[in-house]
Amino acid sequence: MPRIIEEPDLVSCEYAAKIGWPSTFRLGAPICTDCDRSRCRFHSVPSDAASTLKHRAVIKRTVHNRVQPTRIRFNDPMVQPRELTTREGLSRFPSSSLRPYQKVTVERIVEAFNSGKKCVVLTAPTGFGKSYVNTSFTSVTRSFYATPQLALIDQMLRDQSLKGRFVEIKGRRNYPCYHIPHRSVHLGKCVTEQYDCKERFEVCPYWKQKRKAAEAPSVLLSFAYLVAEGQTEGHSESYLGTRNLLVLDEAHNIEEECLNHISVNITPFTIPHEAYSKALPVLRKVRTEEQLKELLADVEASLKTQLEQVRKITETTGLSVMQAEDLERIGRYLETYGLYKSSKSEWVWQTRGDQLFVQPLFAREFMKELIWKRAEHYIISSATILNPQEYVELTGLLDVLKEDEISILPQVPSTFPVENRPVIDRTVGPLSRAGWEENMPKAVRAVEEILREETGNVAIHCHSYDNQETLVNNLSEDLRQRLIVHTRRDREERLREWMQSRGKVFVSVAFNEGQDWKYDVCDAQILLKVPFPDLGDKRVKRRLEMGRQQWYDNQALLEVIQAYGRAVRAEDDKARFYVIDGSFQRLVGKCWKFVPDWFKEALPASFVPGSQTRET
Repeated sequence: MPRIIEEPDLVSCEYAAKIGWPSTFRLGAPICTDCDRSRCRFHSVPSDAASTLKHRAVIKRTVHNRVQPTRIRFNDPMVQPRELTTREGLSRFPSSSLRPYQKVTVERIVEAFNSGKKCVVLTAPTGFGKSYVNTSFTSVTRSFYATPQLALIDQMLRDQSLKGRFVEIKGRRNYPCYHIPHRSVHLGKCVTEQYDCKERFEVCPYWKQKRKAAEAPSVLLSFAYLVAEGQTEGHSESYLGTRNLLVLDEAHNIEEECLNHISVNITPFTIPHEAYSKALPVLRKVRTEEQLKELLADVEASLKTQLEQVRKITETTGLSVMQAEDLERIGRYLETYGLYKSSKSEWVWQTRGDQLFVQPLFAREFMKELIWKRAEHYIISSATILNPQEYVELTGLLDVLKEDEISILPQVPSTFPVENRPVIDRTVGPLSRAGWEENMPKAVRAVEEILREETGNVAIHCHSYDNQETLVNNLSEDLRQRLIVHTRRDREERLREWMQSRGKVFVSVAFNEGQDWKYDVCDAQILLKVPFPDLGDKRVKRRLEMGRQQWYDNQALLEVIQAYGRAVRAEDDKARFYVIDGSFQRLVGKCWKFVPDWFKEALPASFVPGSQTRET
């Protein structure tokens, strides 16, 4: 039984404590006839006094200033979010001590749910401890805790303070087949040989874990798994169903996650090779909406024919690994194409090389089915939900909740000393397409100057592989020996090499999220190029045509702030953040009212709108 931390005017039910139930409640009416307490949840009201063990309520006046950490047992009572008390939330807090602003944040979330709110939007900086606050709530009610990356799941599982708080579940690719251990479950015996694995819940690593998750009060999973598993409703006996609470951590890109899931793509990686080769000559000639629809219909027919062929093979000789992978691709394509055909939203299509991508302009039509149906209450947390009002619109929350059912909490300040995390202006002029030829040589010289000053580990955010290549090819020879440069194929290997080294420079692309580069792993970061959304993307272009300029600018700023947060992960941690691209100055000015205060305070005067030292 977790230790109860008493507060003034709480009462303790001795009988409930004796049998292992949470036992403190605030004073007030109505009164339970069994224990003389207000709204006791452990006895019927009214009750048969003759058949009930009598016990008294004793008022406690002791005040403790810290929370006793507890390990949650799965048979602990679960409550509805609207019934939670601050005491219950704090008693399940994972740490023995509270960081600044954590207690008040728990109180605000409890107050929001108690007042009838169904969604709480929490914006807090790196180091605040969002996962601990979130876990306080997932530990007291049946819940899902979803994150965007498997690496974040693994990070939480390694945290000893969170041990026992969740049962994690990942996709079938992450578990070996019991009968064919060198294959993952998605290519296991039940798939390739149509084996009726009746014993799967006893022997299969994936299905054993899925059953544990189904029975667990709190399930830890990725956004992708949450979305994909949600589509099995009505088709799978192991569907995880709905819960009282859904926590979406690092949820600033949840719309993008859903758009990627429902995208209809014709590429060598999304449909079988045979179908792709057949579609390619037509794909190269697509110029109109009518031609697009004809191509998609032809691909659907081709895939359905191939699906029947694969099924016949399964019933006779069984499938090869390649055929099993084709079967999975066909199923996924037909599912997303079905969403496209039934959609009432505007979709955009574009070709890149010999590949076709078809996406809805906005994801909100699909968000209820993909995300919001999974729970009755939500906690949405991130450091970079810059415009919460636009966020709840684009994610479809206003289609499932009333505006007054959503609580947007005040931004949480940073407790990290600003002098430990400065943003340093080394801008050389805009690295836009128009200014590239003039300013990129200056940018290379600026990077060289910084690398000669910074002798520890440095990470450079290049934004694209073209930018990465240009920088590496033009740096001085004496600096190249420090460089660790990754490609699309060895990203994780090169990252690990850099993190285990000292004095090296990681020349990176798209490592601005999900990284924990604390202490001497990273002494400084360099933002070479502001990561604006790609203007060559027709979806981005169409949104701009509709007047979504602020969305465009905020997306770029979001990515910068995410990169900034990769280093300096504790109050005594230190790292510098250098900005090279002169476009950043104008970007900050256009987004100033959306810039978090804790990031504003780290900016030099040259980046502050209206400053005397700012360039005009």
